[in-house]
Amino acid sequence: MPQIGVVNFLNAWPLWASLEGRADIGLLPDVPSALAAKLRSGEVDAALISSVEFFRLPAGYAYHPGLCIGAENEVYSIRLFVPQPGDDFTSTLTKTRVIYTDIASRSSVAQLQVMLRQLKADIPLREINDAPARIPQLRPGEALLSIGDTALRFLEKPSFDLQREYFSMFGRGFVYALWVYRKGLQDELEPLLSEAYGIYVQNNAAFRKAAVTRFGFSPEFTDDYLTRVIRHELTPERRANLEFFARLAGFLT
Repeated sequence: MPQIGVVNFLNAWPLWASLEGRADIGLLPDVPSALAAKLRSGEVDAALISSVEFFRLPAGYAYHPGLCIGAENEVYSIRLFVPQPGDDFTSTLTKTRVIYTDIASRSSVAQLQVMLRQLKADIPLREINDAPARIPQLRPGEALLSIGDTALRFLEKPSFDLQREYFSMFGRGFVYALWVYRKGLQDELEPLLSEAYGIYVQNNAAFRKAAVTRFGFSPEFTDDYLTRVIRHELTPERRANLEFFARLAGFLT
C-alpha cells in the first residue's frame, strides 16, 4: 500500500481529494517541510513538498511532470504581514528589522529571500518553530511571513501578497509545491496521482462544495481561489518559471 504525504490546505485539496477514504492508499497529512523529511526517511513513498525542497534532495527523486501548486500574478495564501497599512512593499521593508517565517513551507521563504536580495534589503529571517494558527499583533519593525489557510483567514490584516510583489519584480509566476517520489516508484505513483487529479477535475463542483465544509471559507471565495488564483497543472510555462526561480536561488546554473 503506497503511503502518500498530503497537505491539508485548501490550495492542495484538488490534488488529493479523491484519494481520501481509499482502502488501498495510506494518507499522511503534514506541512510541506515535515513531509520532505518523511520522504527522505522513507516514511512516505510520495509527498506534496515545497518546490525548493525538491532541489535540496539528493539524487534519486523525481517530481510529477504534470501537477503542482502554482500561481501567476497573485496567490493570496502566501502573505507578509506587517504592523500597519500605508506604505508600499519596498518602503515597508526599509522600516523592517526582522521577519518571522512560518516553518511550514520552505518555498515561500526562499521566494522572499531572492526578493530581499534583489532589493538589497539585509533583513534577518527568524523561523517560528510552530506554524501559527493566527496572526499575532506585530510591533513596529516586525513582519511575519505566513502561508496556507492561516494567511487566507487573515486577509483583512495589513499584509502583502508575496506573489503579487514577486510578479511585479520579475514578471513570472511561481511554483510552490510538487508531488515528489523516488524514481523507482514513479511508474506506480505518477499514474495514480494523475488519476486522482483527473477525478477532481471531472467532479470539481462537488469537491469544491465539500471544500467549503472542510476548510470553512465561503463558496464564492473557494470557487474563485481554486479556479482563478491557484494553478495545479505543471505546464511548460510553469516549468520554465520553476527553473527561473531555481537559477535565482542558486539551485541551477
